[in-house]
Amino acid sequence: MVRITRKSMIMRNFIQKYSLVLLFLGTMQIAFGQPAALQDSLAKGNQLYAAAKYAAAVRTYEAIAAKGYESFELYYNLGNALYKSNNITYAILNYERALKLSPNNEDAHFNLEMTKKQVVDNIDLLPEPGFLRWWHELINSRPADSWGTHSLVSFFLFLLLIALFLFATTIRNKQLTFWFAVVTLCYSLLTFSFGSSQRSKLVNHNSGVITERSVRMKGSPSETGTELFILHEGLSVQITDKLGDWIEIRLADGNKGWVKEGALIRI
Repeated sequence: MVRITRKSMIMRNFIQKYSLVLLFLGTMQIAFGQPAALQDSLAKGNQLYAAAKYAAAVRTYEAIAAKGYESFELYYNLGNALYKSNNITYAILNYERALKLSPNNEDAHFNLEMTKKQVVDNIDLLPEPGFLRWWHELINSRPADSWGTHSLVSFFLFLLLIALFLFATTIRNKQLTFWFAVVTLCYSLLTFSFGSSQRSKLVNHNSGVITERSVRMKGSPSETGTELFILHEGLSVQITDKLGDWIEIRLADGNKGWVKEGALIRI
């Protein structure tokens, strides 16, 4: 007969308590996998791009996206093909989508900034306090699945340390394993929050790119609202609210206003 001790009961309850966390992290990791069919289609699009058949490459990449597949390579290559086809607005849209999946990719950042120089509107970015800028750069330094892996590994290490703590026979060993367990748990929770933040950006689609040639930004969600600015295609904006078929947007300089929902495409 197997004896269930108090220590084993504690460990089992603890694992059950955090099983949902592990399930979420595992699901998040799987969600970013790329099917073989996607890789084959990407290869075909890449061959067309290398042969300077940019319009055909765009059609191939867009057919992949239409099936619901997402990857950094897909959006980045589509952005390049659109740029070569002189479709600046949609090139910006796809570079932005690529950077949501790989926030710190230098090539995508460079291509996006070079492409944005061809947009009519030149809006200065609102200055951000040094600490907040560093904090956002830290979160964006890895994609959601990478932060999920960090959180998962450190959580398992935390469980191992808890087991060592429960079965330690000396006070010194208990102290060491306890404090290492605290550190690994804090790191697991921190990286989990980073991954959740990155995942939220992918799911919520709270940013967009103006796709109409020119748009009148209003002070209220109405055709009779005060006209604030005239915006042009290719401008990236943040979406802050929605009322009917009107969208409230925030520009890079902090100004807010309303435009019709059809004037932009969400990133």
